[in-house]
Amino acid sequence: MKNNVLEIVEFPNETLLTRTQVKEILKISYAQLDSHIPDSELPRTRMNGHTFVYRDDLAAYIQAHRSDGRMHKASKGGAA
Repeated sequence: MKNNVLEIVEFPNETLLTRTQVKEILKISYAQLDSHIPDSELPRTRMNGHTFVYRDDLAAYIQAHRSDGRMHKASKGGAA
């Protein structure tokens, strides 16, 4: 990562990533990609019957879902 910007190293010469490439990077199934990630969270571009995701949009999606590993007080099991 450079300057707090996520760099996707897979498929380095591609600006537009296919659904297959996106699911491989995220390590999820097509069903998870299509059903659980709305276009509002991960915008898609549709051309000639194919669906693509811009590399920068995927990086932004991953950054937006990053966790610092700290648990919320309510989920620690004790009273707050």
